[in-house]
Amino acid sequence: MKTYRVKVNGKVYEVELEAVSEKAGSVAVEAKQEAKSEPVKATGGQSVNAPIAGKIVAIKVKVGDTIKVGDVVAVVEAMKLENEVPSPIAGKVASIVTKVGNSVNNGEPLITLE
Repeated sequence: MKTYRVKVNGKVYEVELEAVSEKAGSVAVEAKQEAKSEPVKATGGQSVNAPIAGKIVAIKVKVGDTIKVGDVVAVVEAMKLENEVPSPIAGKVASIVTKVGNSVNNGEPLITLE
């Protein structure tokens, strides 16, 4: 046993740790494969994709809007920060693939353009 002093939130604690041999025991664990959800496929021409994984907190365009490069099309919240999603391409909004409140993955389509 070895004794260590640790400080947590300004308070000092003494902790005793025992070295454990790797030969002391082993456990075989079978890994389960998780069901993967496929990202939503965009229908139509080009799409504006989520730059990061997060939650959609705002959609700034509607179907039929004409947007330019750099126009903000949505806002994604990740790690309590709101991130504006600018369009990397210009075009007319053909469809909105997601909605406010949805969780999106990095690279998942948000809107499609004609």
